[in-house]
Amino acid sequence: MPRLRKPLLPALPLLVWLAACSPAPPPLSTPPPPEAPPPAPPPPHTLPLASSPPQAPPPPSPPPPPPPPFRSDEVFRLAVRGGHVIDGSGAPRRRADVLVRGDRIAFVGDVDPSVRAERTLDAAGAVVTPGFLDAHSHGAPLGNVEYALAMGVTTLVVGQDGRSPATRIGPWLAKIDAGRPRVHVAALVGHGTVRSLVGAAAHTKPRPAELQRMRDLVAQALHDGAFGLSTGLEYDPGRGASMDELVALAEPVGARGGVVMSHVRSEDDDRVESSLDELFEMCRKAKARAHVAHMKIVLGRGAARAERLLAHIEKARAAGLSVTADLYPYTASYTSLAVLFPDFARPPSSYADALRSRRPELAAFLRARVEKRNGAGAMLFGTGAFAGRTLEEVATSRRVPFEDILIEVGPDGAEAAYFVMDEAVMARLFADRFVMVGTDGGGGGRHPRGFGAFARVIEELVEKQRLVSLEEAVRKMSGLPARTLGLDGERGCVREGCGADLLVFSPGEIHERATFTEPHRLAEGMRFVVVGGVIEREGGKATAGRGGRALRFMGAERR
Repeated sequence: MPRLRKPLLPALPLLVWLAACSPAPPPLSTPPPPEAPPPAPPPPHTLPLASSPPQAPPPPSPPPPPPPPFRSDEVFRLAVRGGHVIDGSGAPRRRADVLVRGDRIAFVGDVDPSVRAERTLDAAGAVVTPGFLDAHSHGAPLGNVEYALAMGVTTLVVGQDGRSPATRIGPWLAKIDAGRPRVHVAALVGHGTVRSLVGAAAHTKPRPAELQRMRDLVAQALHDGAFGLSTGLEYDPGRGASMDELVALAEPVGARGGVVMSHVRSEDDDRVESSLDELFEMCRKAKARAHVAHMKIVLGRGAARAERLLAHIEKARAAGLSVTADLYPYTASYTSLAVLFPDFARPPSSYADALRSRRPELAAFLRARVEKRNGAGAMLFGTGAFAGRTLEEVATSRRVPFEDILIEVGPDGAEAAYFVMDEAVMARLFADRFVMVGTDGGGGGRHPRGFGAFARVIEELVEKQRLVSLEEAVRKMSGLPARTLGLDGERGCVREGCGADLLVFSPGEIHERATFTEPHRLAEGMRFVVVGGVIEREGGKATAGRGGRALRFMGAERR
């Protein structure tokens, strides 16, 4: 019987699996794919690409803007709209609005029209800047301060040249706050004041107990909010101070991170560098920051002379010392007649004795001194019986030698403006990046600097001479002095969290109106002046606002 084959049916699953794993041949009836059309010719005036790179993916959509840092239903104190912000850092201006909450800046940027405020300030066609800080003021914060506000000054730094604003800084600052000032005020403790308070004789070395008491007074003033120490080494009683005394008083300042602001011993062309060296040595030993008050070179000539002085200062910086300076943009100084008189006619010497026993010598000294300082026509009396007239005019009208007029008035009988500085020197010093603006004035005195210095910077040095940009000038008048005092991030800035001290102005509209013959004319051009979130001037007129306060230094721990 023949063998039967096994049926093939059980092998079908294997065949199915093999078929699934093998690529299927194309159907016989499938036509070949058509040839790709030739590439289109390149457009005229272009070169064909050798190969086209793959298209880059489209950029991702920008993230949605962050929500504003305020509630949509909030009503702000102020909204400053439509201006270009110059923030006080020296950075270029940018288009931005500013919102003020209380006495602080709450927001800087584009603000939706729906955001509400109690007052909206139109800054179209204008810049919005920080309020200016007068780094060297002799103003009275609770007095009439329109002279300062009219040129954009919102903070006065007082207690200059070795003279404290009061014998005790703490109670004085409390008095300022209670009086609700229209500007802010920062105070220094004066070396001359503390010397007088302990009864140290003007031209003798303090006894150890007196020196310790002076140190204690400086330390207490710093604790109460003073920003540093001032010296007036060209005046009494500062003229008698030794290096040991100056270092002893500067040490508490250095320990707390404060600044020493010094009217140095001499600003004359032949002595200014050595006088700066005295300040630098004092601050190096005390580990304090150094600041040169109303920097100038009396009788110095030319930009090259200014360059030599700046190079001298730069050496101190290169050695690790922090050095800044302020100046006023004029070629005349202003102080008492005492700077003309010899030591034998000034304390501790007796002026009466000098007249009685050394008058010919005194007369000869005064004649030589005045002639060296550009002559009798370069001295304009600011106070006393001859105010508003030059020494030359007075002497001519009286038909006497000009030295006789000086002897008659005496070293403490008047103040005067002295035209003893060079425009090129002043301009080069001002342009230095570490130099800020200080008026060395206040509401009185026969010098236009107190009413016009800040306006003059904008009108003359920025707009006319193009010596610096507006951004740099604003930095010199706001951010730089704030940083020097230890107020960076607090004053002198336009950004969130800064104090709301703001100016709105068009630089071409700013005008200095004060002159040497009419020194008490207010500057023009500020649209709005805001102090602590309060409008103090609007449209060139004062308001009833009182947004200022006493500023207090918080010490090294804050820096």
